[in-house]
Amino acid sequence: MSKVFKKIRSFAPVAVSAGLVLALLMGSVVPAKAAGQRVIKIGYVCAFTGPLATTSVPVSRGMLDYVRWLNDEKGGINGIKVQAMWEDYGGAAPRTIPIHKRMAQAGVVFEVQLEEGALLATLPRMVADEMPGMYVAGGAPVTLRTKPQWIVGSAPEFENVYGFIAKWMRENWTERRPMRLGWFAIDCPSVRELYHNLVPSYMNEIGVEHVGLELAPIFGVIDTTVEWLRLAAKKPDWIMIEHAGASVAVMIKDAARLGLQQKGIRLMSGTISLQEEQIKEVGEEAAEGWYRANFEPTPVTYPDCPMMKTVLDAARRYRGLKPEDVGLTYFKGWIASAVACEGVRLAVEEVGLENLTGRAVRDAVFGIRDFDTGLVAPITMTEDTWFYNRHMYFVRVEKGKFVRLTDWIEVPLVFHHVVIDGEVHTERVK
Repeated sequence: MSKVFKKIRSFAPVAVSAGLVLALLMGSVVPAKAAGQRVIKIGYVCAFTGPLATTSVPVSRGMLDYVRWLNDEKGGINGIKVQAMWEDYGGAAPRTIPIHKRMAQAGVVFEVQLEEGALLATLPRMVADEMPGMYVAGGAPVTLRTKPQWIVGSAPEFENVYGFIAKWMRENWTERRPMRLGWFAIDCPSVRELYHNLVPSYMNEIGVEHVGLELAPIFGVIDTTVEWLRLAAKKPDWIMIEHAGASVAVMIKDAARLGLQQKGIRLMSGTISLQEEQIKEVGEEAAEGWYRANFEPTPVTYPDCPMMKTVLDAARRYRGLKPEDVGLTYFKGWIASAVACEGVRLAVEEVGLENLTGRAVRDAVFGIRDFDTGLVAPITMTEDTWFYNRHMYFVRVEKGKFVRLTDWIEVPLVFHHVVIDGEVHTERVK
């Protein structure tokens, strides 16, 4: 068992037709409540349809299944059932604005968002409504640094995460010359900011020569040949990708067709890109040899972590999933929902259900101390450490499976962000 685990102590849909389809897809989370029955409402902006579905469906399932398990096995929060109010935004960020309005009007006290575009669309209204929320995809500083802090991230700032991945590559580089790294990522504000903050100063500092960045839109990617060839022409030793959804499958297939690994280029996926679902989609041969950085355990990489059997049993009962069908993103959703519910639990204990507000939940979330999910290291959050997962491990794809290369490693905090006069600034940690 790893050192980290040794530390562990023990919308309703709007349209009826869409609701019927999604109900069959998901299963019930909480049955209809009788008038006057006490419930706690948590909002989930899910994506069961659209171009992100390859990744977002398992995340959404994991989030909602945790709530169902919490109600079934623990009686909810302090004996009060949790109502998971969810809607499918289909990967279209503008749809999250009316979804948020409906959730706020319904009395939701915490709102979970999947990705940067969706959160950016609703963040001003969430702050105005004093609705705390979560950014499940990571730690984009543009979405996380408000005064006061209203958003919880799933990981440290992107600069810390991707700087650490590059540093791990460099430390495992055996040649005397600097390691040459190329990057292929989503075209979005956080990636551009990340590139500006890491290149060239930090990369040079750790002995990495950054040879170039290629960007592709988050949706509608059907061919990445030109981008791959431009990067390959710069003779990188590694290329790291960070993309999402259906685009990742296109990127992997194109990299295989172009024979990049046969040309001596190693391929690394960041923390949201290559999932078990994409491996199945592109085939074992195309994904063979890819590396990846993981924030969540899997039944293959950490079969003995304390809550593994519980999660797999819930996935079987609620979804009919076999262990081999429960991957990283399902665990990502489960852990996110566990953190959200823990914050709400602390708020209920502090102010009582009758006085429960978004601000009370916000205060409680940043008071989480040593929370044990049984899947990752104990979680502590403050307004300075506003993310709930700081440990990562590395894997390599072999015969269609993630093979663990390292134990859990704590991501060092090299960068942090501050808000000055309403603008986000990146600073080196002293």
